[in-house]
Amino acid sequence: MGMIKEREREEEDMNNAIREEDFLDSIISNEDLNYEEKVSIVLDILLGGFETSATTLSLVVYFLAKSPNLLHKLKEEHAAIRAKKGDGELLNWEDYQKMEFTQCVISEALRCEYVIPKGWKVFPIFTAVHLDPSLHENPFEFNPMRWTDKAKMNKKTTAFGGGVRVCPGGELGKLQIAFFLHHLVLSYRWKIKSDEMPIAHPYVEFKRGMLLEIEPTKFLED
Repeated sequence: MGMIKEREREEEDMNNAIREEDFLDSIISNEDLNYEEKVSIVLDILLGGFETSATTLSLVVYFLAKSPNLLHKLKEEHAAIRAKKGDGELLNWEDYQKMEFTQCVISEALRCEYVIPKGWKVFPIFTAVHLDPSLHENPFEFNPMRWTDKAKMNKKTTAFGGGVRVCPGGELGKLQIAFFLHHLVLSYRWKIKSDEMPIAHPYVEFKRGMLLEIEPTKFLED
């Protein structure tokens, strides 16, 4: 709210000077919204654009760094897709539909989410069922293979909400992550700090900031 009011003061001081309009200007100019509604829109979009796809992608990179066998399996899937495409040819919808194991990896990262440090106060959240041992065998193990029965797993997870509150951008987010992973696993190798781990703060963050030791690798190299 302070930022919105500051922007309004800046507009008054500029005396109608011309400058490029940005997203916040568009929200402020909507007279049908009160201050609370304007703040809510900004926060919702920031949350949807940063705390979702970027966080999930960070978790995928983290878990793959600790799971070389799973990384190799993922790399094989994307190598098979790339082998059927010409040099520089872009990925398309048909390629995305072939990324079956990639979807398992993404879904498993969404299920695992984070570790809550000992001694913290915990508020109930829907995603708590993701680590419920009565629903998931070895719930703290990163195991994308559990998603081979996707219909069954979808009944035990709420990564994108549900019902009328289901996230409208869920599938787009998974598509973006899948295409990013295609290029990452085929072109680079990476390591993470030995004591790195995801935690709740209250959103997902990493103990060491997910700093990577990364280097390019030759295509199809083991």
